[in-house]
Amino acid sequence: MIVALIGSPTRTNVDLAFAWRAVGVDARILWPHEALRVLGPEDVALTRLDVLPTLDGVEPGLELVDELERRGVRVLNRPPGMLAAHDKLVTRDRLVAAGLPHPCTAHILPGCRPDEVELPCVLKPRFGSWGQDVLRCRDREDLERGLELLSSRPWFRKQGALAQELVEPVDADVRLVVAGDRVVAAGRRSAGPSEWRTNVTLGGRVVRAELPDGTDVLALAAARALAIDFAGVDLLPVDGGWTILELNGAVDYDRRYTLPGLDPYAAILEGLRIPHRPSARGTLEEGIGKEVVMTKTAHGKPARPGDEIVIAGHSVGDAPKTAVILEVLGEPDHVRFRVRWEDGHESIFFPGEDAIIRRPEPKRRAKASA
Repeated sequence: MIVALIGSPTRTNVDLAFAWRAVGVDARILWPHEALRVLGPEDVALTRLDVLPTLDGVEPGLELVDELERRGVRVLNRPPGMLAAHDKLVTRDRLVAAGLPHPCTAHILPGCRPDEVELPCVLKPRFGSWGQDVLRCRDREDLERGLELLSSRPWFRKQGALAQELVEPVDADVRLVVAGDRVVAAGRRSAGPSEWRTNVTLGGRVVRAELPDGTDVLALAAARALAIDFAGVDLLPVDGGWTILELNGAVDYDRRYTLPGLDPYAAILEGLRIPHRPSARGTLEEGIGKEVVMTKTAHGKPARPGDEIVIAGHSVGDAPKTAVILEVLGEPDHVRFRVRWEDGHESIFFPGEDAIIRRPEPKRRAKASA
């Protein structure tokens, strides 16, 4: 049986694949079109397609997942659930319909006046991630200025923006990771210096956390409302309880999110009912509490646009995956890249230990003819 992570070879996907292979699972990272070629009945496909770097949709290939299911592949994170998690307007509708707590969220279309938006609020894209284009608005002047700034964004002209009730305090939250019918990981996230957003890509820090009372029940209910099998659920404290901020169908997490006494990777397999060998006790505890800094260089120099990323295949027969760096993002300690993969699609890529940066040799000028 093959267990395929459908998506880009992100740091989290690579960590999952290696950890699962250590407990006897034939885990692979495949593009959707590769999955159609490789997977068959009794195999498992876990969809992990992320938001596009343009913030206007999901990475390509989601339309191919239904064909996998028709072929007898067991599909986890089916397309409706993935879209519900990535499209924050659909997230709102599903959570509200289920009677679950969620900040009041309004949809602002291009050219419309936001007269009914309650302040303070947070402006954000419908398909958002990494904290990009998320703005805090304290008053009407902030709101008008924020909408003016976002009006030039292609995603805003296409889909409008969401104005979400600001829940104080905004500089800390709790992320729970749900797999099937159980919470398998959790961590407290706090914003970095001079920042209010908790995204790790913006310098936010993660510390291990025990489950606060009631958060596990709420996170599981949120995942059920969206019909998603494996996802991150971000919660904020409010009025002595909790509210669901958002869900992430391609959640990034590592050993810092480990719950006491729980193997952070085998627990996912157990929650998703995927057979595996018991892991050696303590083998996945190494590195907990340490923040891994992935500084990638080419020939000892910082990576730059035009460099190539090469990621070796993680299973016998898997071809290496290559991408061209289009833009270097983040700070040196939290570097990430906007890349174009060999199949033509673009994504945000977080480098892991298996990512090699290669600088193409400069092209030699042709000698002038005599």
